[in-house]
Amino acid sequence: MLIGLALIIVAVFMICALLFRLSIYALPLFVAFLAGSVTYRSDNGIMAAFAAAAIAVIVLLAAAQLALTFVRSDLTRAVIGIAFAAPAAVAGYHAVHGIAAATMPQSAWQFVLSLIGAAIIATASFTQWSRARH
Repeated sequence: MLIGLALIIVAVFMICALLFRLSIYALPLFVAFLAGSVTYRSDNGIMAAFAAAAIAVIVLLAAAQLALTFVRSDLTRAVIGIAFAAPAAVAGYHAVHGIAAATMPQSAWQFVLSLIGAAIIATASFTQWSRARH
């Protein structure tokens, strides 16, 4: 029993660490899914959908890196950071809400913890993108 509880705690912390590391890729994942879905739904086939998703992600990440490299304006860097942090906040909210729903009874604290998790994940994603390539 005690070993199982310890393993569950370790697993939750590892999932949270993975969420922090992958939070910067929430927007590229959303863009890839959107491009692939639109391509597939227009009857172009699964290979064309994968190709469209890959091209969309490559273009998005290249444009973000170029903008962060050549733009010196703090406002532009903040807009890029917010663009990447917003989908990360949504992902963080749902991840923390899922953990909270599995571990505690339905209450207002689930919502509060989910909002705190969303803010922490969004902040982590924003700082990772705003520090990139000065």
